[in-house]
Amino acid sequence: MSILSIVKSLNNNLVLAVNDNDEEFVLFGKGIGFKKKKNDLVDESLITKTFLSKDNQNMVAIIENIQPDVLDVTEKIVSYAEKELNKKLNASLLIALADHIQCAIDRQKQGIDLPENTMQWEIPFLYAKEYELGKSALEKIQLELDVLLPPSEAAFMALHFVNAQDGVETMDETIFITKILKSIVKSIQTLFNVSLKKDSLNYSRFVTHIRYFMNRQLHNQTQQSNENEKLFDIIKEQYPKSYACSLVIKEMLQSDYGLEVSNDELVYLIIHIERVVSDTQALD
Repeated sequence: MSILSIVKSLNNNLVLAVNDNDEEFVLFGKGIGFKKKKNDLVDESLITKTFLSKDNQNMVAIIENIQPDVLDVTEKIVSYAEKELNKKLNASLLIALADHIQCAIDRQKQGIDLPENTMQWEIPFLYAKEYELGKSALEKIQLELDVLLPPSEAAFMALHFVNAQDGVETMDETIFITKILKSIVKSIQTLFNVSLKKDSLNYSRFVTHIRYFMNRQLHNQTQQSNENEKLFDIIKEQYPKSYACSLVIKEMLQSDYGLEVSNDELVYLIIHIERVVSDTQALD
């Protein structure tokens, strides 16, 4: 990173900065903004986190509409989420989530209620871990900002955590993937007559697999197939019902979304279906 100078001190621990290539960043670090003025150089030894916007958005314009205390609490929410998920989240999450929280707060102050969206009921099931992070975020907002946002916001914040893990380009893609995931889960539950155990490790792995598969499809990153027909034959014979389920899903993806699923992908899908269904059936 080239030399950084202050555009605006947001609070003692957050600054908006620009480098000599005119790239904008929000920087976090204890005391990094203390008594700093515009054009002061950033003490880079104090930087502990770097955040940026997506798609070269005008960060100055975005930041102008976000209260500094909202940015501060969002940084804490992001740090907690990274700890709970045990992974580094996309550097654009702070700005996107802070903007979302600020808009939610503004709507509440104006007495504006968003219409119900079926997704708010589906997200807790599809993304159980991220939904719990959304609920934790609401608690932190209430504690630190004395603002009680509606419970439905936990679901929409969960999508930000999902989006920040996958590296997809837009929130629209995350919502599209969520729609497909819902269809896949519905197919599995119908064929096996079960309600999948959403808090199991295998369910979490299953959801992650579907998300990465969809990312590859959406961004044309499918690998050259090196299909191991022998392995495919073994798997489909060992797990005939999961294989049948995978064919239903394959047909649905092709007919409804124009997506092709190779036998290589089917092998992994069959294994994930078998595991996630077995987890649920073990409780019966």
